[in-house]
Amino acid sequence: MCEAVEKYAENVRLNSLLESIRNLMANMKLGAEQAMNVLEVNEHDREILQKRL
Repeated sequence: MCEAVEKYAENVRLNSLLESIRNLMANMKLGAEQAMNVLEVNEHDREILQKRL
């Protein structure tokens, strides 16, 4: 059960980050890399998020 909760929390965190990236891209006319730089996204998360964009 604990592992399921951790996976859910991670998914929620990544979805929130993805929404922030998309908002920066739309509102500030930034590219994906630029938006991730602004949010200081780490390399591991960048790989995951780039697949979702």
